[in-house]
Amino acid sequence: MFLSTLTGYLESYKCSIATLHRVLRAAGCSYKKLYRMCRERDQERPAAFANHFLSVPLRSLVSADETHKDGGDLRRRRGRWLLGARFECQSRDRRAMLRTSTMMAVSYTEGVLHSVTTPTPPSQNSDDWLLFLNGLLTTMILFLPGLPWRLQPDRCVPLYDNAPIHSAEADAFMRVNGIFPLRLSPYSSEFQPIEEVFSEHSHQLKTAHDLYPGVTETLLYAVALSKLTSPNIASHFEHSLLEAVRSVPGLCGTGGAWDGLFSSLPDVRE
Repeated sequence: MFLSTLTGYLESYKCSIATLHRVLRAAGCSYKKLYRMCRERDQERPAAFANHFLSVPLRSLVSADETHKDGGDLRRRRGRWLLGARFECQSRDRRAMLRTSTMMAVSYTEGVLHSVTTPTPPSQNSDDWLLFLNGLLTTMILFLPGLPWRLQPDRCVPLYDNAPIHSAEADAFMRVNGIFPLRLSPYSSEFQPIEEVFSEHSHQLKTAHDLYPGVTETLLYAVALSKLTSPNIASHFEHSLLEAVRSVPGLCGTGGAWDGLFSSLPDVRE
């Protein structure tokens, strides 16, 4: 994604992560240095996206993305116990979860709208993303062109990043069906609330793995998904917005104004 913002980059260029690492090592450059150079080169787009993002009510946003599990052991290797209480070790269940990929869409007002988990390989591609969006459409509400954001309905703006599988054809598909797709600007992953939701989902999956050692993996994923309540997801939306705005210098002024951020931006939560 970083390289795609450079002048002269062509969509026909294909490169794996392993090849990129080898090229960086040969050039004496690190991934962190490349990220810093690209971010410093383009400071205006994140700020412009942030201003646009803050004009969209949270209730209208549907955050969508995919996450991957490597299939490793999900046991809790360390834990804490109350002082003076007897420590009871959990059974050493050495089961490893399947390698999976999960596509999920969450809403500020309704929680989890749509979720699909598939074993990998093969990995998910643009066709899988299009099928996922087709299922998501049944939970969305039509965007109303011409109306100000404060009058737009809930769940009318899917928010996703610029991953290769998020194709332009999928954007066109959403527009044809009356939905307003919103892509994240490069280097603006902090504006994606679902990243925190995925962390919560991973925690719940580990907990379910420990509590129910004899059940199938399908049921474990279902239990973990059921723990993602609407209030919990709404709190992730709010925290993500606060942290994202804080990361953009000069966006909302300086000083101790963060405690009143939402009151100073009423349209964000209307």
